[in-house]
Amino acid sequence: MRKSLWCMQTCRIGLLGGALLLAGCSTLSGAWNGLWSDHKTAEHATTAPVVAVSPSTATISVVWRNDVDQRKPASPPGFSLPAVVAGKQGEMVIAGAQDRRVRIYRAGGSEVERIALRNASESGAIKLTNGLVVLGDAGGVLYGLDINRGKVAWQVQLSAALFGRPVKTGDDFIVQTSNNQVYRFTNKGKKVWSYSGQLGGLGIHLNPSPVVYKQHVYAVFTNGDVIALKADTGNFVWKRQLVLSNQAAVMSEVKIPTATPLIIPAAASGRGEDMLAVSVFQGEMFFLSLQDGSTLNTRHISVKATPLLIGKTLFVADAAGALSALDVANASTLWKKQLSKTELTGLAFWHGAIWVTDGQARVFRLNRDGRLLARRQLDGRIDRAPVVAGNGILVRNNLGTLYLLR
Repeated sequence: MRKSLWCMQTCRIGLLGGALLLAGCSTLSGAWNGLWSDHKTAEHATTAPVVAVSPSTATISVVWRNDVDQRKPASPPGFSLPAVVAGKQGEMVIAGAQDRRVRIYRAGGSEVERIALRNASESGAIKLTNGLVVLGDAGGVLYGLDINRGKVAWQVQLSAALFGRPVKTGDDFIVQTSNNQVYRFTNKGKKVWSYSGQLGGLGIHLNPSPVVYKQHVYAVFTNGDVIALKADTGNFVWKRQLVLSNQAAVMSEVKIPTATPLIIPAAASGRGEDMLAVSVFQGEMFFLSLQDGSTLNTRHISVKATPLLIGKTLFVADAAGALSALDVANASTLWKKQLSKTELTGLAFWHGAIWVTDGQARVFRLNRDGRLLARRQLDGRIDRAPVVAGNGILVRNNLGTLYLLR
């Protein structure tokens, strides 16, 4: 019964600032064919040098904004994560879109190229050692893009959609799909190995990405499993279950990992060993040993966004709208700042400041002591974390607008 109700070929249910889906469901990309045009638009604000200002007059400036999705009324929201890569023309911004095209922008916001895909793209992207950029689409197709020539170099069909970000390991890369499978591919699109995890129940549209550290891959699945694999062979090392049950009837009862796990090196952990910080939305934050997955510490805090590690301080943006600084050694709170009445959705560190976004499209800039320096209200809703670029912070909203802020 659950399968017939949830696992339709395409499904999107708006709920609590995000869309719910069973692992393996796709988005409504195909239903919107023909709704978008190829008209290129961009709005540029006046570019000004970054200057020091007092907190009372500080602002966050919009350097430029671009309409990525070319949305029409009632079209689905977008969730793609922009990527910053080096190209022949300097720093480039890569952004997938709901109109089944990948946008390529210069650092100044002008559009260089569009590359057509088979479906809408809602993943992140990375640049490989051979110069290709990898991203996925909502139909489960993985692409290697030649951004200098504006074409698809290769494509591979996966078992489900890619909503997270690919991760490099040497010349190869790792991806994790929405149905709890992990793959390693070469930079030519050849599969090296795959690992299949158990399917979860009710899930959230935003899925974690894997991390690679010291020749191991660590992944968190929607069913609450945390796994460690050998990066070269995909061989199983250990598994830890963090969620007793996510078979909840309503969203308020769902406990599910949505944030990419964070490596905390031994030098910062205060314990003399490497740790993995795993956040469970509407649950706890776990600090696990990388040796065997055993629990070293926990904090009861609901987190959707990956924490930010600076030195020996862990900055955590929680679902209750507060930003906290934690002492990594014992997970105690150093300070806490209430920023919003809604969930915080992402963190970034740029030019000595912490940038935070929330579900009501507000952007905050704070110093490392928690003092609020500036804020900015944008349109729509922000679901993905801000991305650091050379000349500012990239923020994408659900309406398809990509902003460069500073």
